Amino acid sequence: MISHRAKHIVPRRVLIVKPSALGDVVTAIPVLRALKRTFPAAQTSWLLSDACAPLVAHDSQLNEVVPFERKRLGKAWRSRSAAARLYWLMKTLRRGDYDWVIDLQGLLRSGLFAAVTGAPLRVGFADAREFAWVFYDRPVSVTTMHTVDRNIALAQEIGLDARGEDMSLEVAPTAKDFTDAFCLEAGLDTKGYLVCVPPTRWQSKQYPVRHWRRVVRQLGQLLPVLVLGGPSDEALCADIVDGIDSGVINLAGRTSVPEMVGLIADSAGVVCCDSAAKFIAPAVGVNVVTLIGPTRLERTGPYRLGSAIVAGVHCQGCLKRRCHPAICMEVIDPDEVVSAVRNMLDPSEQSHAG
Repeated sequence: MISHRAKHIVPRRVLIVKPSALGDVVTAIPVLRALKRTFPAAQTSWLLSDACAPLVAHDSQLNEVVPFERKRLGKAWRSRSAAARLYWLMKTLRRGDYDWVIDLQGLLRSGLFAAVTGAPLRVGFADAREFAWVFYDRPVSVTTMHTVDRNIALAQEIGLDARGEDMSLEVAPTAKDFTDAFCLEAGLDTKGYLVCVPPTRWQSKQYPVRHWRRVVRQLGQLLPVLVLGGPSDEALCADIVDGIDSGVINLAGRTSVPEMVGLIADSAGVVCCDSAAKFIAPAVGVNVVTLIGPTRLERTGPYRLGSAIVAGVHCQGCLKRRCHPAICMEVIDPDEVVSAVRNMLDPSEQSHAG
C-alpha cells in the first residue's frame, strides 16, 4: 500500500517507465498528458528505447528522455561494455531524484528499474507479469480491458486527471517540414492520399502479400497510396507494390518514425494490421481501418477513432504470435477491406466493414 509519506507528495519529478514498443508508447501518452494537467510544474521524464524515443522526444510536455538501449543492454551478462552501460543507466535512474515512478510496462525488468530510483512512490499494475508488482509501493488494480483505458484508470487511481482524448501525438516540426516537402514534390494534397502500413511484429498478424496487393491496387484507383514500413520491411513492401505502376508510392525504409507520423497526420486515412499505426492514426486525428486476426478487439482494437475488420474464425483472438498458416488473416477478404476504406472516406456509403 502507499506509504503515509508518499501519500502527501506533490511530485516535482516524475518518471514514466514504458520503454517499448511504438504502439504501447502511444497508449501510454494519456498518463503524460494527465501528469502535466494535474501537476503543471512537475518535470516529466520517460524511460524509452532508442527505437521509440523519436516518437515523443520532441513533445512539449516531456522534459527528458532517459535512453534505454534495449538490444545492447540485453547483452550485459556477457559483455563488459554492455554491463557498464547498464550500470550507467542504474546510476542515472538513482540520481534522477524522482518523487514518483509510474511503471506501465509491468515486467520484472521495469519493476527493477522503478525500484532502483528509490522514489518515495512507485506505482504499477497489481496484475503485472513476472512479479513486477513486488517493487511497487502502490500496486493498482484496474478492471477495464482496453490497454489505453487501463493506463487511464491507473492514472486516475493515483489522482491524475486522465481522459480518453489525451491519447494525442504532437507532430515534430521537422516531420511537418518533411511531409510538406514530400507532398509538394509528389504532387499530393493534404488529406488527398491514403497510407497503408503492411508490417506488423507478429507473424500471425501479417496480412498475406497477395491480399495486400489487391487492396493497394484498388485503393490506388481511389486516391494515391503511400506504403510505409521500416528498413527491415523493405522486401515485404517491395513484394506488395511489385508491378503496380500507378497510384502507389513505396516509402518503406525511407522515413524516420517522426516522418511516418507526419505523413499519417496529413493523410485521408490509414489501413494497417494490428500494429502501432492503428494507435498513431487516431492519436493525430486520422481515421484507420485495422485488420485483426489473433488479437482481441476489446484489448487492443482501435481507440476512439477507426474501425476494425475482425477475422471470422473460431480461433480468433488466440494471441499466438506464430501460426502456420495464419488462417484468421487469410480469410479477411481484400474486397471487404476496400469497402471499409470507402466507407471511412465517405460514411454516407451504405457498405460497412464487418
